[in-house]
Amino acid sequence: MAAACWKPGEPVPFLFLARALDLISNESGRIVITEILSNVFRTAIATTPEDLLATVYLSANRIAPPHEGIELGIGDASIIRALSEAYGRKEEHVKKNLKELGDLGLVAKASRSSQKMMYKPKPLTISRVLDTFRTIAKESGKDSQDKKRSHIKGLLVAATDCEPQYIIRLLQAAKIIKEAYSVLPIYDKIVPTLLDAGVWKLPETCNFSIGVPVGPMLAKATKSVSEIIDKFQGREYTCEYKYDGERAQIHCMEDGTVEIYSRNAERNTGKYPDVVDAISRIRKPTVKSFVLDCEIVAYDREKKRILPFQILSTRARKGVTINDIKVSVCTFGFDILYINGKPLLQEQLKVRREHLYNSFEEVPGVFQLATAITSNDLEEIQKFLDLSVNSSCEGLIIKTLDTDATYEPAKRSNNWLKLKKDYMDSVGDSLDLVPIAAFHGRGKRTGVYGSFLLACYDEHNEEYQTICNIGTGFSEQQLEERSTSLRSKVIKNPKAYYRFADTTDPDVWFEPSEVWEVKAADLSISPVHRAANGIVDPNKSMARLKFELNQGISLRFPRLLRVRDDKNPEHATTSLHVDLYSNSQVADMYRAQKINHSHNQEDEDDD
Repeated sequence: MAAACWKPGEPVPFLFLARALDLISNESGRIVITEILSNVFRTAIATTPEDLLATVYLSANRIAPPHEGIELGIGDASIIRALSEAYGRKEEHVKKNLKELGDLGLVAKASRSSQKMMYKPKPLTISRVLDTFRTIAKESGKDSQDKKRSHIKGLLVAATDCEPQYIIRLLQAAKIIKEAYSVLPIYDKIVPTLLDAGVWKLPETCNFSIGVPVGPMLAKATKSVSEIIDKFQGREYTCEYKYDGERAQIHCMEDGTVEIYSRNAERNTGKYPDVVDAISRIRKPTVKSFVLDCEIVAYDREKKRILPFQILSTRARKGVTINDIKVSVCTFGFDILYINGKPLLQEQLKVRREHLYNSFEEVPGVFQLATAITSNDLEEIQKFLDLSVNSSCEGLIIKTLDTDATYEPAKRSNNWLKLKKDYMDSVGDSLDLVPIAAFHGRGKRTGVYGSFLLACYDEHNEEYQTICNIGTGFSEQQLEERSTSLRSKVIKNPKAYYRFADTTDPDVWFEPSEVWEVKAADLSISPVHRAANGIVDPNKSMARLKFELNQGISLRFPRLLRVRDDKNPEHATTSLHVDLYSNSQVADMYRAQKINHSHNQEDEDDD
């Protein structure tokens, strides 16, 4: 009762919990932390027992039972905007403070303390904060992000003392756990750390470990050499061949054990015994352990040339013996994540590359370092792109060398760009999409699915958004294979995280399980599909903007290229840029298409 600054029966102030969390953040002993939290619960029981449940939920950073699937769905960009609006600051200043302090919670606390209020808002209570969080989680549809920001802003305006810090941290904690999981995807290590040290210690305690594959760093698509030069202006960068093979992460342990993992963290060691066998020949004597990021490609050693991915895909997935190998491969190394007991993720690419070059010997046709140049000359890069294509590669990967050049697991970073020759034509990049539904075939297609509903992935809201129907370009064998594969994935109703038009009525729905690489003629605004819902062109008339706010983006004339066995549905093409850590592939492709197709002179306002 001595700890209570409110009368029995009155709502428990959020400040009471925030100050307790502040005490906990400065403690390392589990016994002391348990005592502080126990006293919080005892005080709630003694004064306002009806607030105990809300206190427990917020203390556990939950807003509902896990099986209900209720999530906040709020990203850093929205939090930053809410902070700037609530405290009258410019977003760029908030972002600058974030770089300095490294914690949006601390930025919120500092922003609040420097702001003068004309009137004192009504104090926050624990029940109000939890209710607001639940309201945020339930916002959906048009303008949902604006509504969520408005709710956050309301909490921040009323927050005092250390309350802003913990409001923001409660909103952010899920992101920290995701980042820790991308580096060390083992719940057996993450969960005990959460219990013993709390979420804020995860980046320190759950580090990269050899033998545990991390999600590969990915590149964003770009449309031209000049765009690369503009984006990387003032920074040193390198261009590497983009090989058309299978991304691999090779782990070589101290005892000589070698494991090979796919981009999807599947063990591929049994698929590439020849690569395992070559490790002893390619590593230098000083190298005892390493983790290599590389591309394994089919290779004709007689003609000394790279072969298409389709040839590599004919290899068996496991149980391959060296004597039975018919498709030879060459491993092209382009990054190193760990060397002789030292993780290198936080080192700049220039440093990692030095380790890479100093650690391995090239064996032509067996192991080679990725072909690369360092240049900011437009003409030289263009010629290098042509050389790449002529060498049976897809194009170039362009990477910053010594500024913002750390390795970011499982992120599609702006500091890695990919440029393919065919990006200059039609849509450019292919898209990796997920079949979420299908329509029964008729006539000659009776007994199989006649067409499929495909979706891209929205990282921020963790939902699949429809982007097209695909039913042409399949051979009879392909249709049979895909129909057979997906029949076992049929579900009774669409998932709650599927976004589609009310008029969409397929015959069957699927669990998200496969990823299909699809090419299309172009992208267009669609009243039916929901990819990048609400994207608009700032140059359009207000009437046109209002019309497009209820539209999504769709693909015209899509065709199936291949099934991506190396990807899971969460690695599908993303739809719309909504926070600092997500991507915007569909939206970016749509905008870039409009820029690059300047020859299309039709009136933008003409429906």
